[in-house]
Amino acid sequence: MAVAQLGSLTRAARHLHIEQPPLSRQISSLEKEVGFDLFTRSRTGMRLTELGSVLSRHASRIVEEINILDSIIEISRREYNHKINIGLADGLHNLDRLIKSMMVMRSFDSQVIFGLKHDCNENIIAMLKDGAVDVALIWGEVDDDNFTSRIILQEKIFAVIPDKNSKKNSFYQSIYDVDYKHILSPSKYRNKYFGDMMENLFPPESAVKTNLNHDIDLLSLAPMVASGAGCGFVPELLTATSVNGVSYVEVRGDEAICVASLVTRREILPPLVRTFLSSFS
Repeated sequence: MAVAQLGSLTRAARHLHIEQPPLSRQISSLEKEVGFDLFTRSRTGMRLTELGSVLSRHASRIVEEINILDSIIEISRREYNHKINIGLADGLHNLDRLIKSMMVMRSFDSQVIFGLKHDCNENIIAMLKDGAVDVALIWGEVDDDNFTSRIILQEKIFAVIPDKNSKKNSFYQSIYDVDYKHILSPSKYRNKYFGDMMENLFPPESAVKTNLNHDIDLLSLAPMVASGAGCGFVPELLTATSVNGVSYVEVRGDEAICVASLVTRREILPPLVRTFLSSFS
């Protein structure tokens, strides 16, 4: 292509920083391979033949596509080396330790990019399994040999009750002191950890009924309470979410504790992910 653009074997060799004989041999070898002359040669230089012009146009497009592909690969490589995707279950984006860890990471690597993906507990676990996120912050723990996890947070549980009942108690001594016949519980396919917890605390034979028919997660629980569907329980971290018509009341019983975990796949992790995990300790 350099010969076609410059019209001279000598100028093309100089432009490519190679000797003229090797370049001449390459052109002769290519002409032999395609079975026709690519150039007409004269004392004034070299010009593409008609077939040579067709081949040159196609070759130019191929080179352009290769250059674009090289650029995409280089950008992707830089982003991969400096990007970490984090999956966050309901409300865990408010976790102070997450924010501090991100700040620590940026102090070490100003180019680091955080991809934050927020969803219900079970969807975040599925994202981690599929490789859509590198790290997951979830409620509860994961009982799966494909993952490694460690508890990073113990949280008090707060009752979510309608405002009209909030003045009766400044706190509840036990989760069983919450005087409601219907307890709203997250769907198990959205948050199995809290769904199981509510089922264990309020088994089917108890007087209190947990309504598992509502398709809700922790974030939508407070609006459901405001609508008059019952009451519910959420971790203290979610009490920062202001919803008109509801109040959050502390529950002090030993059973009113939940945990959050930091989870990764059980594999050799990229250096950036290992650094992030270390910054979380």
